[in-house]
Amino acid sequence: MNQFFIRLLSGAALILLLGLAYFCRYPELFSLLLIACLGIILTFEWPKCGPTVLTPWFPISPFLLLIYLNQSSTYHHLVLLIFASSMLFDVGAYLIGSRYGQWKLAPSISPNKTWEGFAGGILFSFLIVLLNPLRHLFMAHPVWTACFILLVDITALIGDLFVSRLKRRAQIKDCGTILPGHGGLLDRFDSILFVTIIFFLFRRSLSLP
Repeated sequence: MNQFFIRLLSGAALILLLGLAYFCRYPELFSLLLIACLGIILTFEWPKCGPTVLTPWFPISPFLLLIYLNQSSTYHHLVLLIFASSMLFDVGAYLIGSRYGQWKLAPSISPNKTWEGFAGGILFSFLIVLLNPLRHLFMAHPVWTACFILLVDITALIGDLFVSRLKRRAQIKDCGTILPGHGGLLDRFDSILFVTIIFFLFRRSLSLP
Protein backbone atom coordinates (compact mmCIF):
# COMPACT_ATOMS: atom_id res chain seq x y z
CA MET A 1 0.00 0.00 0.00
CA ASN A 2 1.17 3.54 -0.79
CA GLN A 3 3.07 5.12 2.12
CA PHE A 4 0.82 8.17 2.03
CA PHE A 5 -2.33 6.09 2.51
CA ILE A 6 -0.71 4.06 5.29
CA ARG A 7 0.14 7.33 7.04
CA LEU A 8 -3.36 8.65 6.40
CA LEU A 9 -5.15 5.56 7.75
CA SER A 10 -3.03 5.21 10.89
CA GLY A 11 -3.30 8.95 11.58
CA ALA A 12 -7.07 8.87 11.11
CA ALA A 13 -7.34 5.90 13.48
CA LEU A 14 -5.39 7.78 16.16
CA ILE A 15 -7.50 10.92 15.72
CA LEU A 16 -10.71 8.88 15.91
CA LEU A 17 -9.56 7.15 19.10
CA LEU A 18 -8.53 10.45 20.71
CA GLY A 19 -11.73 12.16 19.58
CA LEU A 20 -14.02 9.46 20.95
CA ALA A 21 -12.22 9.56 24.29
CA TYR A 22 -12.18 13.37 24.47
CA PHE A 23 -15.87 13.84 23.68
CA CYS A 24 -16.88 11.07 26.02
CA ARG A 25 -18.97 12.16 28.98
CA TYR A 26 -16.18 11.29 31.39
CA PRO A 27 -12.87 13.20 31.03
CA GLU A 28 -11.16 10.42 32.99
CA LEU A 29 -11.31 8.24 29.87
CA PHE A 30 -9.21 10.68 27.86
CA SER A 31 -6.79 11.04 30.77
CA LEU A 32 -6.41 7.26 30.95
CA LEU A 33 -5.69 7.20 27.22
CA LEU A 34 -3.00 9.84 27.73
CA ILE A 35 -1.49 7.77 30.54
CA ALA A 36 -1.50 4.72 28.25
CA CYS A 37 0.27 6.73 25.51
CA LEU A 38 2.85 7.94 28.01
CA GLY A 39 3.38 4.39 29.22
CA ILE A 40 3.98 3.13 25.68
CA ILE A 41 6.40 5.97 24.97
CA LEU A 42 8.37 5.45 28.20
CA THR A 43 8.48 1.66 27.80
CA PHE A 44 9.12 1.14 24.10
CA GLU A 45 10.19 4.43 22.48
CA TRP A 46 11.94 6.78 24.89
CA PRO A 47 14.68 4.27 25.85
CA LYS A 48 15.83 4.24 22.21
CA CYS A 49 16.50 7.97 21.94
CA GLY A 50 15.83 9.87 25.17
CA PRO A 51 18.47 10.67 27.79
CA THR A 52 17.33 9.43 31.20
CA VAL A 53 18.12 12.79 32.78
CA LEU A 54 15.44 14.43 30.62
CA THR A 55 12.67 11.95 31.43
CA PRO A 56 10.98 13.91 34.28
CA TRP A 57 10.95 17.09 32.16
CA PHE A 58 10.20 15.47 28.83
CA PRO A 59 8.03 13.62 28.13
CA ILE A 60 6.52 13.15 31.62
CA SER A 61 5.94 16.79 32.68
CA PRO A 62 4.08 17.90 29.50
CA PHE A 63 1.85 14.82 29.73
CA LEU A 64 1.04 15.71 33.34
CA LEU A 65 0.16 19.28 32.29
CA LEU A 66 -2.07 17.90 29.54
CA ILE A 67 -3.84 15.59 32.00
CA TYR A 68 -4.29 18.48 34.42
CA LEU A 69 -5.90 20.65 31.75
CA ASN A 70 -8.14 17.77 30.69
CA GLN A 71 -9.33 17.12 34.24
CA SER A 72 -10.10 20.80 34.90
CA SER A 73 -13.64 21.94 34.12
CA THR A 74 -12.24 25.43 33.47
CA TYR A 75 -9.50 24.41 31.05
CA HIS A 76 -10.84 21.18 29.55
CA HIS A 77 -11.63 22.94 26.25
CA LEU A 78 -7.95 23.89 25.85
CA VAL A 79 -7.06 20.24 25.26
CA LEU A 80 -9.07 20.30 22.02
CA LEU A 81 -7.31 23.50 20.96
CA ILE A 82 -3.89 21.97 21.75
CA PHE A 83 -4.50 18.91 19.60
CA ALA A 84 -6.25 20.85 16.83
CA SER A 85 -3.52 23.49 16.52
CA SER A 86 -0.70 20.93 16.58
CA MET A 87 -2.34 18.60 14.08
CA LEU A 88 -3.33 21.40 11.70
CA PHE A 89 0.26 22.64 11.75
CA ASP A 90 1.61 19.13 11.11
CA VAL A 91 -0.84 18.47 8.27
CA GLY A 92 -0.14 21.81 6.60
CA ALA A 93 3.62 21.39 6.93
CA TYR A 94 3.49 17.85 5.53
CA LEU A 95 1.19 18.59 2.58
CA ILE A 96 2.85 21.82 1.48
CA GLY A 97 6.37 20.74 2.31
CA SER A 98 6.16 17.40 0.50
CA ARG A 99 4.79 19.06 -2.64
CA TYR A 100 6.51 22.44 -2.81
CA GLY A 101 9.39 22.18 -0.35
CA GLN A 102 12.74 23.36 -1.72
CA TRP A 103 14.49 25.40 0.96
CA LYS A 104 15.74 23.20 3.77
CA LEU A 105 14.90 24.44 7.26
CA ALA A 106 17.28 22.36 9.39
CA PRO A 107 19.02 19.83 7.11
CA SER A 108 21.45 18.62 9.77
CA ILE A 109 18.58 17.70 12.12
CA SER A 110 15.61 16.89 9.89
CA PRO A 111 16.41 16.87 6.14
CA ASN A 112 12.76 16.69 5.05
CA LYS A 113 11.64 19.88 6.78
CA THR A 114 11.48 22.98 4.62
CA TRP A 115 10.61 26.63 5.00
CA GLU A 116 7.74 26.11 2.56
CA GLY A 117 6.38 23.39 4.83
CA PHE A 118 6.68 25.67 7.85
CA ALA A 119 4.74 28.38 6.01
CA GLY A 120 2.09 25.82 5.04
CA GLY A 121 1.81 24.74 8.66
CA ILE A 122 1.24 28.34 9.73
CA LEU A 123 -1.48 28.84 7.10
CA PHE A 124 -3.29 25.65 8.11
CA SER A 125 -3.01 26.40 11.81
CA PHE A 126 -5.01 29.60 11.43
CA LEU A 127 -8.05 27.40 10.75
CA ILE A 128 -8.17 26.96 14.53
CA VAL A 129 -9.84 30.38 14.82
CA LEU A 130 -12.98 28.58 13.66
CA LEU A 131 -13.12 26.91 17.08
CA ASN A 132 -14.28 28.49 20.32
CA PRO A 133 -12.93 30.34 22.23
CA LEU A 134 -10.30 31.44 19.70
CA ARG A 135 -12.96 32.58 17.25
CA HIS A 136 -14.35 35.13 19.70
CA LEU A 137 -10.86 35.99 20.94
CA PHE A 138 -9.75 36.62 17.36
CA MET A 139 -12.72 38.90 16.72
CA ALA A 140 -11.91 40.94 19.83
CA HIS A 141 -8.10 40.82 19.71
CA PRO A 142 -6.96 39.79 16.21
CA VAL A 143 -3.32 40.88 16.59
CA TRP A 144 -2.90 39.18 19.98
CA THR A 145 -4.51 35.99 18.73
CA ALA A 146 -2.45 35.95 15.54
CA CYS A 147 0.76 36.37 17.58
CA PHE A 148 -0.34 33.56 19.90
CA ILE A 149 -1.01 31.19 16.98
CA LEU A 150 2.39 32.05 15.50
CA LEU A 151 4.00 31.33 18.89
CA VAL A 152 2.21 27.97 18.98
CA ASP A 153 3.48 27.14 15.47
CA ILE A 154 7.08 28.01 16.34
CA THR A 155 6.79 25.92 19.51
CA ALA A 156 5.35 22.98 17.53
CA LEU A 157 8.30 23.18 15.14
CA ILE A 158 10.78 23.29 18.04
CA GLY A 159 9.14 20.20 19.56
CA ASP A 160 9.39 18.34 16.27
CA LEU A 161 13.03 19.34 15.76
CA PHE A 162 13.86 18.46 19.37
CA VAL A 163 12.73 14.85 18.95
CA SER A 164 14.36 14.70 15.51
CA ARG A 165 17.62 15.80 17.11
CA LEU A 166 17.31 13.07 19.74
CA LYS A 167 16.69 10.45 17.04
CA ARG A 168 19.66 11.63 14.99
CA ARG A 169 21.82 11.55 18.11
CA ALA A 170 20.68 7.96 18.75
CA GLN A 171 21.10 7.13 15.03
CA ILE A 172 17.55 5.86 14.58
CA LYS A 173 14.94 6.84 11.98
CA ASP A 174 11.79 6.20 14.02
CA CYS A 175 11.03 6.05 17.72
CA GLY A 176 8.59 3.17 17.30
CA THR A 177 6.38 1.18 14.94
CA ILE A 178 2.99 1.42 16.66
CA LEU A 179 1.79 3.97 14.07
CA PRO A 180 2.75 2.82 10.55
CA GLY A 181 3.94 5.73 8.45
CA HIS A 182 4.39 8.02 11.45
CA GLY A 183 7.28 6.49 13.33
CA GLY A 184 5.76 5.97 16.73
CA LEU A 185 3.66 7.81 19.30
CA LEU A 186 6.48 10.13 20.34
CA ASP A 187 6.74 11.38 16.78
CA ARG A 188 3.06 12.29 16.89
CA PHE A 189 3.14 13.79 20.37
CA ASP A 190 6.40 15.75 20.11
CA SER A 191 4.85 19.02 18.93
CA ILE A 192 1.70 18.46 21.02
CA LEU A 193 3.72 18.19 24.23
CA PHE A 194 5.66 21.38 23.55
CA VAL A 195 2.48 23.23 22.55
CA THR A 196 0.85 22.05 25.80
CA ILE A 197 3.38 24.14 27.73
CA ILE A 198 2.39 27.30 25.81
CA PHE A 199 -1.32 26.71 26.33
CA PHE A 200 -0.72 26.03 30.01
CA LEU A 201 1.15 29.32 30.41
CA PHE A 202 -1.64 31.26 28.66
CA ARG A 203 -4.52 29.20 30.06
CA ARG A 204 -6.15 32.10 31.93
CA SER A 205 -6.22 34.29 28.83
CA LEU A 206 -7.75 31.48 26.79
CA SER A 207 -10.30 30.22 29.32
CA LEU A 208 -14.00 30.71 28.71
CA PRO A 209 -15.57 33.68 30.56
